[in-house]
Amino acid sequence: MRIRQVIVVASLGFLVLSGCGRSGPPVVPILAEPSPPTDLTALVRSRAVVLAWTRPTTNVDGTVLKYLAAFRISRQQMTPQTSAHSVIATVKAEKPENAIVSGARFAFTDSHVVVGGKYAYSIEAVSRRGIVGPPSAEATTLVTVEMEAPSSLRAEAGERAIRLSWVAPTRRADASPLAIVPRYNIYRGASPGRYDPSPINREPVRGTQFQDANLINDQTYYYSVMAVESQEPPWQEGLSSSEVSAAPVDLTPPAPPRGVRAVAGPGAVVSLSWELNRESDLLGYLVYRSDAAERLPKRLTEAPLKSPILTDRTVRPGGRYTYTVTAVDASLRRNESVASAAVEARVP
Repeated sequence: MRIRQVIVVASLGFLVLSGCGRSGPPVVPILAEPSPPTDLTALVRSRAVVLAWTRPTTNVDGTVLKYLAAFRISRQQMTPQTSAHSVIATVKAEKPENAIVSGARFAFTDSHVVVGGKYAYSIEAVSRRGIVGPPSAEATTLVTVEMEAPSSLRAEAGERAIRLSWVAPTRRADASPLAIVPRYNIYRGASPGRYDPSPINREPVRGTQFQDANLINDQTYYYSVMAVESQEPPWQEGLSSSEVSAAPVDLTPPAPPRGVRAVAGPGAVVSLSWELNRESDLLGYLVYRSDAAERLPKRLTEAPLKSPILTDRTVRPGGRYTYTVTAVDASLRRNESVASAAVEARVP
């Protein structure tokens, strides 16, 4: 038994020595610091401060940031009282419970502020190994009594666009008169009550109208508008308007089919054909016919045809018929083109 134990220990020692290779100093793992957000913004909304930033993708040394765990938010009060920077919240990088995430954008609301207070915020990224990166550039803001919400918000749908209009507020929430001409931030969402963290306008809008363009037809969009008091960042927003929604509509019909041909016979039949349309949203084709006894064209196809051919077997021998073809798109409006050039067929 003693001999067996010695052999086992010797074998293990050999394996350990053979796995070590050459002797040398221990290798220290590289612990890269995650980069901070580079676009931190702070705006005042309903007497709270909303922070927004984009998730960083690299470490300080330029390598790819693969293992981001959280963000650490620090705040300093500057007026009317002063305080040192202190961590007020930690936001998880994945599925945070105290922040809103839209793509790579994060939004956190600090409601523990006072009216008249000026605050400075910074954010540090934390890796899964617990390495805390350097702080971001500071974002400062002054908390004020918010303006009333814009009223009578309306949304009018157009082709890949929605036009918004509203009435400007004239007072603050405490009923004091508004001594400035406000500008506006517009927020858009894909579902009721949930908007992207950042407004869709790059800078506050002058006036009480805005056109949101390059949208997807037949998709519903939801909007809210807030008055902006400051003319430069950080924006101090007022109360949110009521929500409106609209869906852009496809108003453009396809081109009329070209190259329509009608061949009569053999027998009581007319064969129709035409060139394919090239529209990406094409649903199909409708065929119309008229004859001497019925001047107004009558639609022969109940539903749009997928293929550019039709055989009309409802004609009479000796009849004279005129045909036209239209194209229909797949939009909710089912836009229909103008009629093609008319072709005539005489049935033998």
